[in-house]
Amino acid sequence: MMSRVAALHLLGVMVVVGVSCRQVPAAQPATDAPPATAREDEIAALKADVEVLKGKAPSASVAMADVGFHWSNLWFAGQSGNPMPKGPDGMPVDVKGIFDGIDTSTLAAVKAAIDKKDGKEFETAYRGALESCYQCHKAVGRPYLRPMIPKALPQTIINLDARANWPQ
Repeated sequence: MMSRVAALHLLGVMVVVGVSCRQVPAAQPATDAPPATAREDEIAALKADVEVLKGKAPSASVAMADVGFHWSNLWFAGQSGNPMPKGPDGMPVDVKGIFDGIDTSTLAAVKAAIDKKDGKEFETAYRGALESCYQCHKAVGRPYLRPMIPKALPQTIINLDARANWPQ
């Protein structure tokens, strides 16, 4: 279950990040050809989006690291007898329904704050998203899984010191 919830959270974050980082294809030069129909324009835009996404697809090693993480969680969930999400009452929980609600509310608010480049709104929306995640954790009987504001970067390859002088 934890791997399923983690996968749903990860998917939501990836959607928000992916949409916020989306690049708009360069405008095509005008030609003397007659204007395309709206359907042809839509197809051309979708093809351009597919090409952009192909260039952003992670390598197989990224996918395999993610698979390894989730399979590890699945092992422990199975060993604990909880691979299917059930609420405190023992009844199955509609995790997809919960995620869909979070996706269209708090995750959408995070995306909106990113789009507006509004730091204050981002912080409020980010905290709201973590609170939504926690509500899901409580719904599936795992109130001990408490999301938190990160205190350190997960990867230390980037030097954030503005005075750093290497590499140049």
